[in-house]
Amino acid sequence: MQLKAIVDYLKEAGIAVEVRGTDTVEINQVASLVNATKGNISFLSDKKRLHELKSTQASVVISHASHAEYCQQTCLIVDNPYYVYAKVAQFLNPEPEFKPGIHDSAIVSSTASLGKNVSIHANVVIEDGVKIGDDTVIMAGSYLGKDVTIGMHCRIAPNVVIMHACKIGNYTAIESGAVIGGDGFGWANYRGQWVKIPQIGKVVIGDHVSIGNNTTVDRGAIEDTVIADNSIIDNLVQIGHNVQLGEGTAIAGQAGFAGSTIIGKHCTIAGQAGFAGHISIADGTHIMAKAGVTHSLNEPGVYAGFPAIAAGEWQKNSVRARQLDKIAKKIKSLEDELKLLKENSPN
Repeated sequence: MQLKAIVDYLKEAGIAVEVRGTDTVEINQVASLVNATKGNISFLSDKKRLHELKSTQASVVISHASHAEYCQQTCLIVDNPYYVYAKVAQFLNPEPEFKPGIHDSAIVSSTASLGKNVSIHANVVIEDGVKIGDDTVIMAGSYLGKDVTIGMHCRIAPNVVIMHACKIGNYTAIESGAVIGGDGFGWANYRGQWVKIPQIGKVVIGDHVSIGNNTTVDRGAIEDTVIADNSIIDNLVQIGHNVQLGEGTAIAGQAGFAGSTIIGKHCTIAGQAGFAGHISIADGTHIMAKAGVTHSLNEPGVYAGFPAIAAGEWQKNSVRARQLDKIAKKIKSLEDELKLLKENSPN
């Protein structure tokens, strides 16, 4: 398509965009600056990549006004190039459309309620009392337990398990292998024997949530486990029972949350971070990779290390830790000098 079609789409989405160059250039796909060829549209959002801009073969580059002067080709000037790139990528690569209907191999309870244009694929199992909203897709091999509720325009990927009574909002995507509403880790010990505690809560997931492949969200022990609107969760994340995840929070892969952790709004959790149970994290907090959060964090900020502390303090400690052997040798040398001085002292 011509660039003009993309520009019109962005303006219809309420995005301010200025074209520097020609809007009749042909565009066929997005690409990185390094690998772009003629017909590709790329983006620059980091001044550290200005050197890539000089050699790129992209026909169009999405850029902030502060970097537009470096573009030799047609440039789309916007306030947030990375966001606009995401919108353009969506426009050029729309989600596949699925025909409404129920596959012959699917097992759908007669008491289930399906909205308009619902698509149920092969080997799906839908139990009694399930409610599915309009335009939702349930892909092959997925299981929906009794009384599950799923909203409109959702996409449940192949081999997802959603256990009984869980509630999923609108425009939410759950990727393959995810288990929503499995039993939480609830056990009582009596004379050396572990006695299972029934997990009687459910999982409640909001609107516009994305849950990655093979992620698990445990049902609540008594109260519900809650994932608020606009949260994004990567692959292989473990969310324990009664966890509450605030609106707009992002979690990277292999992070783990013990039971009853409360995460505030608009937090970011980097990969392999771990959280002890029964703690709370303030809104707008950022947790760095591999951090171990063992206590509540009541002030927003950036935290790192184990146990997690303010990132600046952790960085200073890390530098000092790398010098421990050198410091130990210096102390030993000083001790030897002090011992020698005492031995030679006239007193």
